[in-house]
Amino acid sequence: MTKPVRKYLTEDEVQRLLVRDADPTDKLLVQLGLSMGCRVSEIMSLRIKWIDGQIIKIYDEKKNEDRHCVIDKDTSDLLQDYLHNHWKIPQGYTREHQRLFYFSDRTTNRKIKRAFKEVGVSSVVPWRWHTLRHTYVRRMLDNLKDRSIQFICQQTGDSPATILGYYGVPSIEERLRVCDDYPVIRC
Repeated sequence: MTKPVRKYLTEDEVQRLLVRDADPTDKLLVQLGLSMGCRVSEIMSLRIKWIDGQIIKIYDEKKNEDRHCVIDKDTSDLLQDYLHNHWKIPQGYTREHQRLFYFSDRTTNRKIKRAFKEVGVSSVVPWRWHTLRHTYVRRMLDNLKDRSIQFICQQTGDSPATILGYYGVPSIEERLRVCDDYPVIRC
């Protein structure tokens, strides 16, 4: 019998990724993945002009439309520091075409794999960008009491049916917490 593959990171793994000593580009890449829930293609096509503080416009290739994502203040501060102190425009590019990252989806996944390996992420978790997306959704669902499912849908570009169908199986612990916090019958 094989071990089931876990699709998301544990809280401990997330914390180890966030505090690791890394290249500024790699650190920002991981933090954006964990705080936005976007697809790798969306983060790779992100233009500098689409960043407005804590609001980031994302081009959703699946739906051929734009959507706006929000990021927390810490991630916004890291992004602004990166833009002011580390980001350099490649020669020959104009303002219109300035992307945040100038490497491929494949290179992104290699960077993620290296980061996961450095901090000892379990090998039962796929070492790729999509794991950051799964982790984002799982963490948001676990904290749904103060967020709506529409918030997660807006951030990820997925429908409620996709979110609930793919991620909507709460753990026994989560179901017990909900039953205790919101009983149908009060005595």
